[in-house]
Amino acid sequence: MTAIVLTYHSVNLLGDDYARNDHVALASDLEALTAAGWEVRPLASLVEAWLRGELADSAHCAALTFDDGCMLDARDAVHPTLGPQRSFLNLMRDFAEAHPRAQPRLHATSFVIASPAARAELDRRDYMSLDWWGDDWWREAEASGLISIESHSWDHNHTSLEHTAMRGPRRFDTLATRDEARAEIEQANDYIAAVTGRTPRFFAYPWGQVSPYLAGDYFPNGVATHGLCAAFTTQPAALDSARERWRLPRFVCGEHWRSADALGELLASHST
Repeated sequence: MTAIVLTYHSVNLLGDDYARNDHVALASDLEALTAAGWEVRPLASLVEAWLRGELADSAHCAALTFDDGCMLDARDAVHPTLGPQRSFLNLMRDFAEAHPRAQPRLHATSFVIASPAARAELDRRDYMSLDWWGDDWWREAEASGLISIESHSWDHNHTSLEHTAMRGPRRFDTLATRDEARAEIEQANDYIAAVTGRTPRFFAYPWGQVSPYLAGDYFPNGVATHGLCAAFTTQPAALDSARERWRLPRFVCGEHWRSADALGELLASHST
């Protein structure tokens, strides 16, 4: 059995074709995964099976993840130049309606930036003040049964922000202190829990940049404090027994595959 995690960004809207629009890509990929015989399962299901060493008992499975937490993960919107965009959530609903029995466990995980101030600043600086970075859709997404909200850190230590919780370079792999971990991880968990009513179980490293301190010390030794179950990178690999719990791999649309044919090749390479 092979398990893989596929990642999309709903703010990737540079055109109306697969290579430049993750919404077009996701709609195509749901069809392709199904046609190739892959089962889409919740991320939590795959991680729990991996932790128990039971992945070998299943068929080929994929989990879907969305990064950053733009509103387009769950709500349709009109792009100022590209026009109406179907949200990731509604693309999943469209697929389920068109293929009612094809993917009975269809689900995705949205890794969100927690800080309201950081999201507001990103919206203003990088996304034309479109008001796409609120959090009023998080609980709605959770209630749909198709999306879970998880942590992508407090502020992503994002290069577009004037100030972040971390000192030094705007790289997440430089996080090296308990104070920074509390600011980026625990503060994010608390805020997400307050909005959704559920404490995050999973973390995705911003830009896939793994902090040696988080992966080697804070996460494994502080589970009772942070409550997380696993953390994800953007290393392009399958979820197998060789992976580490705090460095689990993911494939990223637009980085590790850029077309329907390329996804087909990726799936085929992990089907043997």
